[in-house]
Amino acid sequence: MKLESLDEMEDTRRYFCWSCGKQLETVDEISQRICFQCKQIIKDLKSDDLFFCWACGKQLLHMSEVAQGICHPCKSSIIRKIHTSPKNTPPAP
Repeated sequence: MKLESLDEMEDTRRYFCWSCGKQLETVDEISQRICFQCKQIIKDLKSDDLFFCWACGKQLLHMSEVAQGICHPCKSSIIRKIHTSPKNTPPAP
């Protein structure tokens, strides 16, 4: 795509993002016809570095979650279930 030089661009002409409709302000945005926010969102969606919780399937956002393969709420839930008081469990027959 050919980019017009800054001198050739009309000052009164407005350019908008093809994705969200936001007015484009920089030459890079105008040349690519997409705002930086939408470009980043599209890049993130195409990323292969997405990890999900093995228990609930939610996307893992923190490195500590990714390292363990489980989100914080699921991990807390499992820990609570493991540490249940023996008073609450029925006696063995």
